[in-house]
Amino acid sequence: MSTIDPRRRLRRRPWFLPVLRGTLWTLSGGAAFGVAFVLTAFPFDDGAWTLGLVAIPILLVIAIGLTDANTEIPARQARYPWPFSLWTLGLWAACAGAGILLGSAWPSISGILSEEGLEADPGRPLFVLGAALLLIGAGILVGAALLRASRAILARHARSIRLTGPRVPAVVTEVTRNRGDNTVELWNITLQFQDSQGADRWHRLVHHRRLPIGSRHWIRYDPEKPGRRSTLFVEWTERR
Repeated sequence: MSTIDPRRRLRRRPWFLPVLRGTLWTLSGGAAFGVAFVLTAFPFDDGAWTLGLVAIPILLVIAIGLTDANTEIPARQARYPWPFSLWTLGLWAACAGAGILLGSAWPSISGILSEEGLEADPGRPLFVLGAALLLIGAGILVGAALLRASRAILARHARSIRLTGPRVPAVVTEVTRNRGDNTVELWNITLQFQDSQGADRWHRLVHHRRLPIGSRHWIRYDPEKPGRRSTLFVEWTERR
């Protein structure tokens, strides 16, 4: 039995998870590069064995995702699912493209190194494919980084609204059974509230408990964009 709080243990080594993720990302990209390089430089019988290595970058990316399985940090939650998926796709495409480019030129490079004096003949189709993958992958990486940054800003803003946003009364106006899950009883709850401009607004969400119509609760919202669902937060404690 440990005498150290597990949460404090992680805080004592804040560098560990970033270093682990960086290492796993590097290995995942390196595996994609290596598979593409070997299949291009040593085609058919010589390089067919590398097809069995395709699962390695996939498993590494899954391991990276597991490091954030229980994170409560808004900036890290904002990475999932699309920024994370796009970053993975872009990394694999860019690394595979670089591997194809180097692999297509490898016969000429190895000829020069062995002093046979072979002229470079990378093969136009493979060269075009490698260059296209490299450029497309780089573009996807840039797009994923921008999307992640914008979602991180929105996540921090939503957290601020949830904690300190204006709180107004809301009334339950409709309750219906949710048909999406047959194992757990869930309910579609519709609440009505007024924003700071006096306009009536309705917010519908799923709740685990059936609430009586007319029951009153509190809701926090973003006064600049009162209709945005991602910044609407219901406090289910019934208002007296």
